[in-house]
Amino acid sequence: MDNTIPTTVGIAEPVVRQYRRGAVRGMDFNGQYFLVPADLQQLDSLRTAFGSFLQQVGYDDNDVNRWQLVLSEAVTNAITHGSGGDSSRQIKVSWLAGDTQVRLEVGDSGNGPDQKIQRAKLPDDPLQTGGRGLYLIEQSCDQIEQWRGPEGFKLAMWRERPKARPRTEVSTELLESALVEISQCYESLAAFYRLGDALATAERLRDFFARAIADIAKVVPHDHMTLHFSEALQPALRAELGTLPFAQQKIISEGVIERVLGEGREWIWEHNHEIAGDPDFNGFACGASLPLRAGGMTWGVITFTRKSQPYLIAAELGAVRTYADLFGIALANANNTLLRENEQQALREMDIAAAMQADLLPLPKLPVESGSRIVVQRRSARIVAGDYVDVCPTPNGGLLLAMVDVMGKGMPAALFAGMARTAVHIHADIGRPLEHMAHDLNRVLCRQTEGITLFATCALAWLNPARNLVRIINAGHCPVIWQGTGKGGTMREFAPSGPPMGLYPEAKYHVEEQAVYAGDRIVMVTDGLYEWETRGGGNDHWARLVEIVRTRSHEGGDALWQTFQERIHAAMPGATEPRDDQTMLFWEKIAP
Repeated sequence: MDNTIPTTVGIAEPVVRQYRRGAVRGMDFNGQYFLVPADLQQLDSLRTAFGSFLQQVGYDDNDVNRWQLVLSEAVTNAITHGSGGDSSRQIKVSWLAGDTQVRLEVGDSGNGPDQKIQRAKLPDDPLQTGGRGLYLIEQSCDQIEQWRGPEGFKLAMWRERPKARPRTEVSTELLESALVEISQCYESLAAFYRLGDALATAERLRDFFARAIADIAKVVPHDHMTLHFSEALQPALRAELGTLPFAQQKIISEGVIERVLGEGREWIWEHNHEIAGDPDFNGFACGASLPLRAGGMTWGVITFTRKSQPYLIAAELGAVRTYADLFGIALANANNTLLRENEQQALREMDIAAAMQADLLPLPKLPVESGSRIVVQRRSARIVAGDYVDVCPTPNGGLLLAMVDVMGKGMPAALFAGMARTAVHIHADIGRPLEHMAHDLNRVLCRQTEGITLFATCALAWLNPARNLVRIINAGHCPVIWQGTGKGGTMREFAPSGPPMGLYPEAKYHVEEQAVYAGDRIVMVTDGLYEWETRGGGNDHWARLVEIVRTRSHEGGDALWQTFQERIHAAMPGATEPRDDQTMLFWEKIAP
């Protein structure tokens, strides 16, 4: 028998010498010699070469592992201690197999350990990370020798060579079966690597699936294959994958595929009667439906069916499961990526909308009037609010107070509120009468929202130049509160006289008037300040807000707003933002 040991072991720039049987001093041995850099990266290649050598000379797996441990400890000591971890220095490693023994030698340019190997012991500290190598070497070898000389330190270790084992005859049938299994495993492994490469290089998930399905046919022959995708996938992703020729847009029946998709458990059948009555599999004798799962979710189902071929063997089924797992990971990753992109896009749009709102829907610049006081407060449920509040001087010295609450929140509501602001400013600058302004504003918003379900409640209050009369229109908004603390001495609520704006182009709105005296106040709010107690809101909640205004007639606008906020925070501790936009406009006449 030829005991030549291969020398190609993948070690970077080693000097390798091969000893052949009877090549030195007429002795009957074979072995190898290596001169390598003092670098721990060489260790794996040396272990591999040594393991191959030991297997060829008759050691079993346990002995090989133990000998490799000895090699690792000796080489590591030679590199880290003998050579100081300096990769410019070299170590010498060799092994020889004689008739009865195997000898391992490791040499370095250092001075060797302080203690003799034969008296090595475990370190006293059980948590110490070093100091066990020499002990392991001593316990694993039959004989140890060491030398110190001008060229450095050398450690030689011997172990008895195992006796030759009798050969066992292997049947042709068993050998052929093993070769078939090896071949199938190789094909599955090769397909797995191709699938990984396809996932890494495909620009679109659709391209990845197309390439992967082509590979599956090489590993798992089948007559029919289908893919069903869960509705949990993002619509854009489902639409992309739905164009694949083997993707099914819908499930025909409440059968196997729907069960696998719902339960996330595979369904494998060997006989047609196991899926009898399921129209998805008419005409197929056997098959498998496997869930595409990842992250605790089932993203789809892949099904393989055969008409007459034998049922999938273990190797084929293992390959199918591997593909199903990778498909699930690919779908989950693509879905999460799309979700993150959508979220990032939404955040970018919200940033843009917030910047737009800062320009288009700012809190109004309040005019300075010696005879009155104005307070405006707003707290948004989101970065972008749907409430719009304004104070606009009109020609001839009048003053327009406007409160608009758009249905909804976020960017659409803010854009609609921006349109309302533009219309209000145009009509205020023209000086149109209040009833004409309301009708024009409603028609403008109806035209702008044609085909879109958007509307706004609106309250408009116009104070004459003398500030002794207020005219009010309420378009579907919560009541405008007039509090007479002066000569009038009563409280009045101006309820809606028409529907919200943006719904009915021909809607009519009625104007109501109220005399104003020194000390009188006007309070306009949006429903976010009183419907926070329950989702439905209601008259009771509005009545509580009115009671707050009534009992705090001595407080100014800022104190009234603070009272509203304190009640909301007390009812919803820990809430970081309101459920709805909260806005208040407070006007008070302080002089005759």
